[in-house]
Amino acid sequence: MRLLNRFKSCFSYIRGSEHSGDIYRMVVEITNVCNLRCSMCPRNTMTRQAQHMDVGLFEEFLSKNHRSLEFVGLNGYGEPLLHPRLFDILSLCRRYKVTSGISTNCTMLKGDIAERLIEEGPDHLILAVDSVQKESYEKVRIGASFESVMDNVKGFLRLNALKRGRPFVVLQCIYMTETKGQVHDFIANFSEYKYDALRIRQLTYSGNKRADSDYKNRHAPCYWLWAEPMLLSNGQLTVCCQDVNGELVIGNVGDNSLSELWDLQKIRMLRRAHSEGKRGTIKICRDCNMYQPPILFALGAAMFDTLTLNKLLPKVETLLSKKRYKI
Repeated sequence: MRLLNRFKSCFSYIRGSEHSGDIYRMVVEITNVCNLRCSMCPRNTMTRQAQHMDVGLFEEFLSKNHRSLEFVGLNGYGEPLLHPRLFDILSLCRRYKVTSGISTNCTMLKGDIAERLIEEGPDHLILAVDSVQKESYEKVRIGASFESVMDNVKGFLRLNALKRGRPFVVLQCIYMTETKGQVHDFIANFSEYKYDALRIRQLTYSGNKRADSDYKNRHAPCYWLWAEPMLLSNGQLTVCCQDVNGELVIGNVGDNSLSELWDLQKIRMLRRAHSEGKRGTIKICRDCNMYQPPILFALGAAMFDTLTLNKLLPKVETLLSKKRYKI
């Protein structure tokens, strides 16, 4: 059924259909509370109330929808390690047999949290480091201590190598103005440590106060409108992972199933606008820079379950980044 949904979603996107397959992957914002003010993060424009998702709401959501879901990325617009019941949430994912992923800014990646992430953590863990130079790191990751984060990351990698932990660990560097000369240094800095994949990621949001070069992606119909919505921390479902203020919310998962919400008139109108070349009429879509995969990439991605795909993507994205930026 999940394989069928992947191909149905993909072919619906290719045809420009108003409909799609049932949701099989999504972002679940377990918290929109964060301890940093990263310069490239849309959270800097967030006006929603900052809150942790209620664990009861998360369990109800999973119990109703786990048969179609194969993967949840537990991120959104907050730092997931700040959720006081993170490990209860991860336990629920395992109970309902839904694979999970987390991307962390690594400021909390130490002590008991680090050990529990190795033993009870998600299936996929991104360590979002970005820079290996203090000045540029602290200019991007505003509010973080470079020395502390480097200690956390290297300590975690050492511990994970000893324990051969649960997560597939990805070391991530976003290619942007402050880091574009550091890719080789970034790789060398972690050469003696074991991790599963390196990801040189393209920038998806440049913000109103940035001026990044080599930034713009092509403005094709948005693949993600057919493939991956986001559940906000208050239980509302938005069609877009870049929708920081819930402007495109289509309903609440407490009132409707995912399959019902994913075929409402509002999302169908958005898909129609994109497929007809009218994405510029939608405010949030007008200047969005989300990467849009070529059709062959989308078809290839549909062949793999989301966890397997997420394990393959760092290599593909790193190759694309090296080609694009001539690294």
